[in-house]
Amino acid sequence: MSVVTDWPALHEHVIERFAAGWSDPHPHAWDDLLAEDVELTQPLLRHGRGRALWHEEALRLLAFLPDLRGEVLSWAARKDIVFIDLRLSGTAGGARLSVRACDQLTITTSGRIARRDSRFDPRPVMGTLMRHPSTWWPWWRSGIGPLTARRALLTSRPGAVADRRSQELR
Repeated sequence: MSVVTDWPALHEHVIERFAAGWSDPHPHAWDDLLAEDVELTQPLLRHGRGRALWHEEALRLLAFLPDLRGEVLSWAARKDIVFIDLRLSGTAGGARLSVRACDQLTITTSGRIARRDSRFDPRPVMGTLMRHPSTWWPWWRSGIGPLTARRALLTSRPGAVADRRSQELR
């Protein structure tokens, strides 16, 4: 006996939870949505697998843009694939940043995100960084960039950044 998945209801649930996470983002805002071994591909952030990776990258992102918020502009879905048109906005060092992203989510029949592929043009972010020196320190301190050199200095052991940033946000 096969179980029929109510994809439209599942899509609505995923969009609702995804939007709620971006309306008040913190590293654990999407825990009820992300599969434990979620695969993540995202511009300017580390690619990889696992909720713990997302927690660490979300901490970095929020350290750079503490007032970051996301707004779901539109979405489309078919079976296990959901596309979300998203506007992300925040302030770094007094400079306002806004980018539009397209996330492609692969979801399970239980409504968990098994894979997230986020795409956006990073040139506006880099342009803001170049035009506003006040953004340099928040960008550097967050660990978002420059990725290789900066992260080597920040992490002496796996999870060190996440542990430190969790304490800073309390």
